[in-house]
Amino acid sequence: MISEIEKSVFLSLFNRNGYVLDFSTDSFDAFTSSSIGIALCAKYELSKGKSLAAFCEEADDTDVFKLFSDLLDYYETYCISNDSESKFTKLYERCKQIIERERASGIYIETPAISCVNRDYIKDIATRAMKDVENGECDSAITKSRTLLEEVFCYAIEAQGVTPTNKGKIRELYNQVKDLYSLRQSSQLDRRVNELLSGLEKVLSAISELRNEASDSHGVGINRFNIEDYHARLFVNASMAMSDYILSLVNAGENYHN
Repeated sequence: MISEIEKSVFLSLFNRNGYVLDFSTDSFDAFTSSSIGIALCAKYELSKGKSLAAFCEEADDTDVFKLFSDLLDYYETYCISNDSESKFTKLYERCKQIIERERASGIYIETPAISCVNRDYIKDIATRAMKDVENGECDSAITKSRTLLEEVFCYAIEAQGVTPTNKGKIRELYNQVKDLYSLRQSSQLDRRVNELLSGLEKVLSAISELRNEASDSHGVGINRFNIEDYHARLFVNASMAMSDYILSLVNAGENYHN
């Protein structure tokens, strides 16, 4: 188990003066909900950093480990390149050692199957994303769009009795979905179907890249650009359409086997 001293190492890496890495409040709640089923800021009504600390004080060890593990995966994917200070490098290396030790010991808990993904869920996330757009929080809307796709992909993968390869890496998840549901382009398919599959690839790539390079998740300096509300609406609607399509494939498979 992770000791109290080791927990403080993780908090020192993730907690940046009340912020947690590069999350906005909404994206952090979406992330923690996906990871451990709890929107931490909504629950504790504190800053992101204080909410994370409060959770670590009262949660059981397996939930704390699960969240730390997911946060470290997120850090490696999106944030590590922006941390040039040696203190963060040392903290990361120590956190990585702890996670690997615990995984080797057998404590690692696989991501539980998502059981609540349906059309109502998709509409709810999309509605909240549109409210972000209306409130001028386009960055947060893009984050929700990406989170929606990630969770639908995980749901589709788990519906086939398979474990998602790497939650947090949306393109790897989509590659699993393509293999499991035969979504790869083929000369045997109608040209228009191939064009649709190609379009899905472009939707996914655009959402992923915009979120990584321009949204509230990354401070990229001069390379950052403001997202206009009409662009954000397009991304939310595209994400919703793609999610609904993937869900339809899952439901078609279930009906076929029944």
